[in-house]
Amino acid sequence: MVEAGMELCVGVEVDQALKDKLKKQILKSLEDLNVIALLMAAFQVEETFQNHRVSEVNVDDDPAYLYTDEVLGIAISNQIAGTKATFNFKRYDEEKPGIISTLGPMVDDIIAGLIAGCMSKIFEE
Repeated sequence: MVEAGMELCVGVEVDQALKDKLKKQILKSLEDLNVIALLMAAFQVEETFQNHRVSEVNVDDDPAYLYTDEVLGIAISNQIAGTKATFNFKRYDEEKPGIISTLGPMVDDIIAGLIAGCMSKIFEE
């Protein structure tokens, strides 16, 4: 996740100190009960869809009518770092750097939200 966060980092030198700061923020954010609940919700929905418990959804093609993943990603980024993080989420959601591109249709957006929120948070200090 740290490497994915660094891929879209512009205007600053990406060094080990910055990577460590992001890792620390990710771990801190994963202690937030609201972030945990949003992550759990997305993981549960992804499992439900992949096991075809909702017949109207084919997760293989990430249907455009399914936008709950973006809603959860935005909520996570906002919980971590506020409104500015929701704009950063858009970048990570669209470009899907690193590990994000390998994840399922729900999980990719929640991880994008987690990374976007944490990246925004470390630059406000």
